Amino acid sequence: MSNRYKKKRQTTNKTKDWITDYYQTGREWDKENRRRRKKNAEQEHKGLKNLNSFELTCIAIIIVCLVGFFIKLVVLKHGFWTPGL
Repeated sequence: MSNRYKKKRQTTNKTKDWITDYYQTGREWDKENRRRRKKNAEQEHKGLKNLNSFELTCIAIIIVCLVGFFIKLVVLKHGFWTPGL
């Protein structure tokens, strides 16, 4: 009978608290990053100066391919469907 009058110990779910805190912090961080990116996008003007190295490499490869096609089709006078050398 004495167990009935014992005060129950309050248990905490530390894993749940940790996951909830991690989730809330991530949401706040994401909101702050979106706000900062939006602000920076309004200030920056997109152009060739603002491209990263991967985008610049892709543009350079496309330009080299276009020059190669121009040389093949116009300078060497090989048609696209005709067999070449």
